[in-house]
Amino acid sequence: MDVKKGNDEMSQLAQTFNNMLNRLETAFETQNNFISNASHELRTPLTIISGEVELAMKTIEDKAKQEKALSKIKDEAERLEHILTSLLGLAQSGFNGKNQPWEEVRMDELLWEIKDSVNQVHPNSKIEIDFSKLPDDEELLSLRVNKNLMKLAISNIVSNACKYSNENLVSISIESNANMLSIAVTDRGIGIPQTDIQHIFEPFYRASNTSDFKGYGVGLPLSLNIIRLHRGSIAIKSQVGIGSEIKVLLPTKS
Repeated sequence: MDVKKGNDEMSQLAQTFNNMLNRLETAFETQNNFISNASHELRTPLTIISGEVELAMKTIEDKAKQEKALSKIKDEAERLEHILTSLLGLAQSGFNGKNQPWEEVRMDELLWEIKDSVNQVHPNSKIEIDFSKLPDDEELLSLRVNKNLMKLAISNIVSNACKYSNENLVSISIESNANMLSIAVTDRGIGIPQTDIQHIFEPFYRASNTSDFKGYGVGLPLSLNIIRLHRGSIAIKSQVGIGSEIKVLLPTKS
């Protein structure tokens, strides 16, 4: 419905109706693609666990390395549980934010966690975090979010950037003003053909130039669903052979 400017009852009713339709649409998308999304997101910690198990088996004589590997296995097993809990809650709640656990999270600190997590899966990737545009008011960096889901959403975007960059630099920048916090992930990878950009957030869709890379086309759709849950949006610009920038925009005020 078209929403006219103003704060009268009809404008508020139209906005409420549009918000309800958006939540319903997101809920249907999530339910329809839950199995694929879950299998995709559970694969990452399972890959790490598998690698650490192999390392622990090879370092039986080195107690320090074995303890470090076992500690990593424990951390990833806990992460696996958190992801599964969040995905199940996501599917069961129909994106009803009231049914999700929310908390105040410093988004700049979350980016460090995401960097470490992605480096586990793409150890040869070069990821840098640009804090040059941080606001003077640190409170603008704190958002009330579902931490597990938000980490999942941004990790998907960073992981994709690393995968399609052939080990070129991936940059993550964060900036904020009084109304909006933005996180931009920029890579120097293969880029996305213009004819494909409008489809990359569709489940199972893969760009026409990604045949040499493994993938399932479900990571970015899930990221979009999660960002929409937080009343945010995603913008993208890309050029084939030069790279891509995906920007996550999140409101700073409830």
